[in-house]
Amino acid sequence: MRTMMREQERVANNLANVNTVGYKRDRMFTEALNEYLDVEGAPRSDRRSAQWADFRQGVLESTGNPLDIALDGEGFFAFSDDDTGVTYYARAGRLTLDAEGTLRDPAGRALDGEGGPLQIPPTGGTVSVSKNGEVRVDGQTVGTVRVVTFEDPMRLRRLDGSAFDAGEQEPVPVDEPVVLQGYVEASNVDAVGEMTDMIAYYRQFESHQKMMQTSDQVLGAAIRDLGKF
Repeated sequence: MRTMMREQERVANNLANVNTVGYKRDRMFTEALNEYLDVEGAPRSDRRSAQWADFRQGVLESTGNPLDIALDGEGFFAFSDDDTGVTYYARAGRLTLDAEGTLRDPAGRALDGEGGPLQIPPTGGTVSVSKNGEVRVDGQTVGTVRVVTFEDPMRLRRLDGSAFDAGEQEPVPVDEPVVLQGYVEASNVDAVGEMTDMIAYYRQFESHQKMMQTSDQVLGAAIRDLGKF
């Protein structure tokens, strides 16, 4: 029943982020270990659960916004947190410009280029991003979007909806990234599938609950009957 509760929480979180740009659905795996019978002959097992993000690509949606970018294929964008100095990684490329012309995500983290945070000159101009990530303003190159990958993406730790911490893993540059301007990657959550899973987990939980109630009633009746002798 505890496993069913965790599954319900996971599914609820996925559904809450169905419209979050770049969100990767959480998945869970539960393994039964060391199965045995206790002193009363009841089956027991030690269980180990692991949760990880499913990094399959979501649908690429056209926005027409020149500051929006998406990755077609492997890789992550790198974002720097000014307050902590920590670099986070995400597939979400919905960007805005701050007062200094720095490209930032909705959480305020700066988009990293090959030489540091990417900035647009204060004079402004037409921004264009090539497929290899090169950023130009009125034809002048101002930097290149940093795109990286990891040896084991499943070890990335989720920080919020779409951002991940690499922990001790070192990022590896993607040799030939495909960056699309004017697009964002949608969440890869299948709302219908998640709702189906939620109903299934609820019914399993309810079934286990009824079994426990029935067992409790039988034991209670047995104790009352035995007390008569």
